[in-house]
Amino acid sequence: MNTSNFDPRQFRQALGAFTTGVTIVTTRGQDGQDYGLTANSFNSVSIDPPLVLWSINKDSSSAQAFTEGSHFAVHILATDQEALSNRFAKSASDKFQALELQRGPCDVPLLDGCSARFQCKTTYQYEGGDHIILVGEVLAFDRFDKDPLVFHGGGYRRLLPAETPGQEHASIDENGLGSLLGRAPEALSFKEAQQLKSLIGRLIQHTGAELPAYWRTDNAWHNSHLWQQLDGAPAAR
Repeated sequence: MNTSNFDPRQFRQALGAFTTGVTIVTTRGQDGQDYGLTANSFNSVSIDPPLVLWSINKDSSSAQAFTEGSHFAVHILATDQEALSNRFAKSASDKFQALELQRGPCDVPLLDGCSARFQCKTTYQYEGGDHIILVGEVLAFDRFDKDPLVFHGGGYRRLLPAETPGQEHASIDENGLGSLLGRAPEALSFKEAQQLKSLIGRLIQHTGAELPAYWRTDNAWHNSHLWQQLDGAPAAR
């Protein structure tokens, strides 16, 4: 098949159908500076020996630090680390400013608060088109009891547990949810309020998400007649 006519934008959108985790990869450059970037190309390679891989764009300002470095660390981000992901996704010199860091082999910076963390020795490097694929041997790892941040269709997502048999399911799509959240509680029908309350309760319970500001007022959350008709409303955050 001739791929020369691929539309890069459509190709990227097709790739976005694959849901991934979100990571920050860090290293210590030969210039003595810390480097890090957000990446979702991380994957496991082997259990024995323990190997993982990720890839970096050849045009990245951090590419030389990673390809010339002997070690790197991969941090699988937690659901409350969107802001940190955005910080490391940008080209900036102050990514590590005000962050509490630990140090791994060769002074590789280690971030806190993630779901899991892998300290790696760079073992192999491969040419991969406009990227360089780096394979690392895992020297040490940490696993924390925190739900991971995920990425799908060009945006961040959070995991929700699968519905159990007999569990009531609120059938409403993402656009519908956004529409409901943009309206005052008093403007919703009883059925809409019930669906919205179920979804909000699950989001708060399982992801730590917060309500929009205009839903956090006592009047809107506690005193609305719609919410009073429904038992077990989740507490406002």
